[in-house]
Amino acid sequence: MAQNSSYVTVDGEFDSLEDRSFLTIDDYDLSGQNVILRIDINSSINPENGDLLDDTRIKRHSATVKELSDKYARVIVLAHQSRPGKLDFVNLEKHGERMSQIINKEIKFIDDIYGKEAIKHINNIKDGEIILLDNVRFDDEEIELSKFMNDNFDLQRKSKMVRKLSPQASFFINDAFAASHRCQPSLVGFAEDMPALAGRVMQRELDFLGKAISSGPTPRIAVLGGSKAADSVAIAENFLQKGVEKILTGGVVANIFLIASGVDIGKPSTEFIEKHIPNHETVIRLAKELLKKFKGRIEIPTDVALNIDGKRYGTNVSNLPQEHSLYDIGIDTLVNYINIIEKAGTIIANGPMGVFEDSEFATGTNEVFSAISKSDGMTVVGGGETAMAFNQMGLADGIRHISTGGGACISFMSGETMPALEAMRRSKNKFNK
Repeated sequence: MAQNSSYVTVDGEFDSLEDRSFLTIDDYDLSGQNVILRIDINSSINPENGDLLDDTRIKRHSATVKELSDKYARVIVLAHQSRPGKLDFVNLEKHGERMSQIINKEIKFIDDIYGKEAIKHINNIKDGEIILLDNVRFDDEEIELSKFMNDNFDLQRKSKMVRKLSPQASFFINDAFAASHRCQPSLVGFAEDMPALAGRVMQRELDFLGKAISSGPTPRIAVLGGSKAADSVAIAENFLQKGVEKILTGGVVANIFLIASGVDIGKPSTEFIEKHIPNHETVIRLAKELLKKFKGRIEIPTDVALNIDGKRYGTNVSNLPQEHSLYDIGIDTLVNYINIIEKAGTIIANGPMGVFEDSEFATGTNEVFSAISKSDGMTVVGGGETAMAFNQMGLADGIRHISTGGGACISFMSGETMPALEAMRRSKNKFNK
């Protein structure tokens, strides 16, 4: 499905080194080299006994860990779990045990991050061996030095963790896409001291999200819904500027655009926006500007489903306002959206069409998501709740790429500067001479 792609790796469809803004595992021979690998295996934990309740992220990163070990790299793994003050702020011993089972290789957990014990084990590591250092957020500087200041990463580079570990490795591999919107030492501090390479999870995210927005098969469309309307309006602006042909709106996002188009959506739905959407007036103003600037490229509902005493009642937008809340897109809108989806070459989905948790108002989301899963095009689903919805509906297998990142995926799609990705770009410019 990739366009003009010549650089062959895991999925056989990544850009050439010249075209990419970052380095990858394929660009160096890592055999016999000490590599620091940053992954994101932050998982749901049972606070009573510390058991892992979900190993999805551990499974995703296992492929990178195993590949590096199979290539006889000496793998030093950094990761985090939760944050200070939370009940699930625990060490990574059980994460290591679970990953060891998944890849069928020994992973040695070290109860230390960069002290004498950690350095001793690093000095003794052999080709193909894997050691997992402890939760990086046990280190105060990992929490405190988290701002991207003065357009550089000097604070993070000077942290104890980076100063102690940098001399112990030749390469830094960042596979933690889900944390790449953060600016912490373990994510950005190593990139100026050694080549920073994308791991397989990171590489796949950047490839699919980047292509879907900028260079995937045409026509490129995005389905934006849910209640995080401020994020979605910012995403819509970035997408439209990058050449995404159409935006299909649902949920509170659609309600924002309806208001921006001059429709009175009624007191209950308006009050919801005023109460739950920060700076809603600014968000509505931006939506109004987008409708004017990108005329005909933002699809808003022509009919909606009202919640009347818990029952679905369809009505045309021309019949608004009503004293009842808008809970889903209407049938005419649904037919229009499916028709656009069926003709699309690339589809990005982020957010449901309505209150899909209530079966009475799940039709819009179910049918739109089902149409996306049946598409022959490049289909990309944003992280967080949208990914969960596709999984719950049993539609995930029909999607080309489901993002591992919630906040990170939103930051990327909004076009924000993401510190960890910026550090990787700068590292390529410095070391790929």
